[in-house]
Amino acid sequence: MTKKNLITFSILILFQLTVLAAMFIKAAAVKNYAIKNNTIIRIHCTAYDPFHPLKGRYVQLNLNKEDIEQAERKTGFDLSDIGKTADAYYLQEEYALIVDSMNNGNFNVLEPVLELYVGKDGSVIQKALYLHHKGEELPIEQYIKNYKL
Repeated sequence: MTKKNLITFSILILFQLTVLAAMFIKAAAVKNYAIKNNTIIRIHCTAYDPFHPLKGRYVQLNLNKEDIEQAERKTGFDLSDIGKTADAYYLQEEYALIVDSMNNGNFNVLEPVLELYVGKDGSVIQKALYLHHKGEELPIEQYIKNYKL
């Protein structure tokens, strides 16, 4: 590898690491803002578990419009595009296969609620997807560990 190629390769690696670091920094900023300013929102949803050959396994969420409107009033941000940015919840493969084995009706009886951090510009990141079971509200991962594994 020539010196020029090595420099180009090093610059590309540095660029990729910078983009990755920026993503983590932005997510941390959104989370910190939401915690400090009480802009953590909860949205009831219904879900189904599709499989997409490029995206893999995930839980597709249909977010409750009234909850989105209430969250807009609480935060003061326009969250009308939230259905496009927070409508998929990814799980590790083992858990995703368990959710995949549940039929949609059984899953929705657990009354899923998506909790989101809302940042100062109205951007959102997912905190957790909660399910209700026997009077408890549990993150989906904990529900699977307790009742499905």
